[in-house]
Amino acid sequence: MHLRRLLIAMLAFVAMTVAACGDSGSSDSADANSSAAAGTPVNVAVICSCTGSFAHSIGPASKVAEAWSKSVNAAGGINGHPVKLKLYDDAGNPGNSVTKAKAAISDKVDVIINLTTLVSTWIKAADDAGIPVVGGDFFNAVFSKDPNAYPSGQTTNALPYAIISTAKLAKATNLGILYCAESPSCADTVSLMKGVGEELGLPVIHSASISATAANYTSQCVAAKQAGVTALYVSHSASVLEKVAGDCARQDFHPTLIEAGTGFTMRLVDNAVTKNNLWIAFPILPFFVDQPQVQKLNEAVDRYSPGLRTDPQSWTTLAAQVWTGGLLVERGVESSGVSAGQDVSAAAITKGLTSLKDETLDGWAPPLTFTAGKANQVNCWYVGRVQDGKPALVNDGKRSCKDGSTS
Repeated sequence: MHLRRLLIAMLAFVAMTVAACGDSGSSDSADANSSAAAGTPVNVAVICSCTGSFAHSIGPASKVAEAWSKSVNAAGGINGHPVKLKLYDDAGNPGNSVTKAKAAISDKVDVIINLTTLVSTWIKAADDAGIPVVGGDFFNAVFSKDPNAYPSGQTTNALPYAIISTAKLAKATNLGILYCAESPSCADTVSLMKGVGEELGLPVIHSASISATAANYTSQCVAAKQAGVTALYVSHSASVLEKVAGDCARQDFHPTLIEAGTGFTMRLVDNAVTKNNLWIAFPILPFFVDQPQVQKLNEAVDRYSPGLRTDPQSWTTLAAQVWTGGLLVERGVESSGVSAGQDVSAAAITKGLTSLKDETLDGWAPPLTFTAGKANQVNCWYVGRVQDGKPALVNDGKRSCKDGSTS
């Protein structure tokens, strides 16, 4: 229950508000990109909140799914099988999300990439149909609990450890938490963080709620300053983090700022306050790193969705997570044993996914090992920081893990 509440608190108020809405339209759409691959298609559903209240983050991210499928098909498909991708837009409505999931199941898709906050409303239907669900958006307790949900990065069960250990790495001596006021479940992050703080030796000494509609956050900044907070975790959206940082600076309060990486946007690099004292726990390799796997993503997005990467509101960690979700689908098909002359199926992809051992998706992800019938928890993350207006990996780019190890 604690992890489920943490998911609701974090996902609804971090990942959903980090980018500007993409022009995805309100109807479901299929990928019409042609492919030279001669095999039968891999039928991929993307269940997304591409329109509605979550559109400002998920709309742009859905374009990355389309760029992934088109780039795969342009390269000859997966083991000779073209990707046939279709978006099922739930518009951020729980009942509609269930309807769209049932439609995808009725369409006999082979795999679902999750790009909605509402996966918990239909995951059982996917389980019953034997269709694997890949994240994509895996910042949801479903991906640390359900054996049929396959994350492509660090899962929510490890989030308190990621935040506390990142604050320690930043040399903080304690932690304050500002959590979203929009839902009572957000307050549950405090007890979780306090418990992990005691375990790891970094006390949580202050907490308070904040609302996205507040005129300012001066009172919360003053209270945190008076409490002696040295690191401040803002459990809300990137836009609220920016406002909190500015209000605290006006009170001559300059704590180290901590953020969960799914909500990271390049706006935080340009902000006058966050550009100097922000630390981030990333669930996958940050998209700003100059490495070959990131360059491949950039090239595909620039080709098939030009302009997306140049918008600091649209280009986010969530968008990159959709790419890693696509890579995970590729690995599932490649490891399934299905040849170009055979049909791909949900069962085959599940077999392929559960055969993966220490898979890093070309270096994008912490090592992924999936075992049939067991929850797929991923307990390592990347740590980054923004300093002098430049984002970078820290700790020599090593991943940090829940057990205290690095790799």
